[in-house]
Amino acid sequence: MKDQDIEHPSMKHHHTTQKSSRILLLVVLTLVLLTVIPLYYPLLRYPHKNFSQPSSSYDSVEDSSIVIPINENCDIFTGEWVPNPKAPYYTNATCWAIHEHQNCMKYGRPDSEFMKWRWKPDGCDLPIFNPFQFLEIVRGKSLAFVGDSVGRNQMQSLICLLSRVEYPIDVSFTPDENFKRWKYTSYNFTLATFWTPYLVKTSEADPNGPTHTGLFNLHLDEVDEVWPSQIEDFDYVVISAGHWFYRPCMYYENRRLVGCRFCQMENITDLPMYYGYRKGVSDSF
Repeated sequence: MKDQDIEHPSMKHHHTTQKSSRILLLVVLTLVLLTVIPLYYPLLRYPHKNFSQPSSSYDSVEDSSIVIPINENCDIFTGEWVPNPKAPYYTNATCWAIHEHQNCMKYGRPDSEFMKWRWKPDGCDLPIFNPFQFLEIVRGKSLAFVGDSVGRNQMQSLICLLSRVEYPIDVSFTPDENFKRWKYTSYNFTLATFWTPYLVKTSEADPNGPTHTGLFNLHLDEVDEVWPSQIEDFDYVVISAGHWFYRPCMYYENRRLVGCRFCQMENITDLPMYYGYRKGVSDSF
């Protein structure tokens, strides 16, 4: 009699959980690559419109039965942008989540070819984002984007991609547009964004600064208190920060000034941008 391999039910559940986690990671990374162009506009302004029907802007995605193949050996961060004639999957005309100031066509962009690209890793193909499958994976869970406009734009992009299935309702705890929460009631899925461009405790020292982009005091060893308590109950958190650190900054550690980034002040050590970025991000974690 031949020996038979018997898989314990708990192991089967463990494998399924691992597979779901890998799929979620892949679709979130795919979303990042589909994100609208990051802007330096710091405020979140949603138009006061009521949409009751999902968008039908990309009918190529049919239902939740589509399975995303997983290639565990593929480095999705190494590749190139290639033409995608099927894009875009949404526009300002089909998705209300895109801000007015991001409407390139309205403000004079003469072509639409810049929207027709996709990321092609060297060793594999990224699947087209499947909103049905994504919502099934995150059913009963929550996802927060924390950081600057990159994270905010990712949230906007996700809302637009999911509009093929369902529009969320606003369940924000505060009228502050920098801290938005949306809920997909059919899936009990909560999506949120928390604005904190430096991640650490920050104050504006000069609205103009040496380059007319402001001068900011950064306490590199103190996390911005507005967001850590907000994300405790979230299942997934995507943190983004970067381009704000190019602005002139004063660096503080242990409440003591240790240097600056392009402050152009005498007797203050000029430190590279990556000094503040590295310490700010690492201390946030």
